[in-house]
Amino acid sequence: MEPKLISFRIGRIRRAFRVEFEKRAAALDITKAQYHVLSRLWRGDGILTSVLARDVNVTGSTLTGVLDRLESKGLIRRAASGQDRRVVEIWLTDEGRAMRKPLIKIIDDINDKALNGFSQQQQKQFLKALDKVGDNLGNNPE
Repeated sequence: MEPKLISFRIGRIRRAFRVEFEKRAAALDITKAQYHVLSRLWRGDGILTSVLARDVNVTGSTLTGVLDRLESKGLIRRAASGQDRRVVEIWLTDEGRAMRKPLIKIIDDINDKALNGFSQQQQKQFLKALDKVGDNLGNNPE
């Protein structure tokens, strides 16, 4: 019996999503890593860098580089916490908020492309199956 190679398949799909995203988002000068940070901040900014790193599942040093690039593009700003000046909070700028609509459109278009040929029922079953795999492995989606 051939091994199921679940992680290989998921990894291949993840890479395909990243490549497709970065191709489409190149005109906006946004990488997939930058999108993940912006996406988290759209759900609520003014958060600590440690919380942001945890939520986007990257190390602090990796996040620092992503934040440097987003800040240089004028999409976020760093500010010392009002409660503890040693702690840095991350805030979206108006430009960062404005990126939401075009980037969500890109994500929606990629998802539509990926699910092309699936009926609505098949899409629901597929997404439910992916959630179940994550649950089985201890992933608790937000």
